[in-house]
Amino acid sequence: MTTIPSTPGVNGSSAANTGPSAASGLNQLDNSQTFLELLVAQLKNQDPTNPADPTQFMTEIAQLTAVQSQSSLSAEEQTVAADSMIGRTVTGPGAGGTPLTGQVTGVLLSSSGVPALEVQGAQGQPQNLSLNEVTSVTQSTTPSS
Repeated sequence: MTTIPSTPGVNGSSAANTGPSAASGLNQLDNSQTFLELLVAQLKNQDPTNPADPTQFMTEIAQLTAVQSQSSLSAEEQTVAADSMIGRTVTGPGAGGTPLTGQVTGVLLSSSGVPALEVQGAQGQPQNLSLNEVTSVTQSTTPSS
């Protein structure tokens, strides 16, 4: 069993997390925007006659930085995964819920989301398919000359 050390909560309380439920609790704070919103709310609502401990505040800033680092790594990994699918055949839900199967001809990157694959389907027009929606990937077969 893995033990995660006690960390101060948003309201200054300490909580010790252990086992699998600790991981799911930590996953809820993976979103750096949520963490930042909680931190701002804490600063807005603190008692001016009894301000937060500077050490605790710096710990929370360090946690925010760590969450941001993990988020950017995840985005980089998704970009690499999407890029590695160029030339492969993918399947997923297309426009209108009809299944889309086709060869990946490009990757569309977004600063705020998951990369989208540009898929050349049977309809002739390329369609976009989010990396998260891909249900299968196969090596494309090219005719030998």
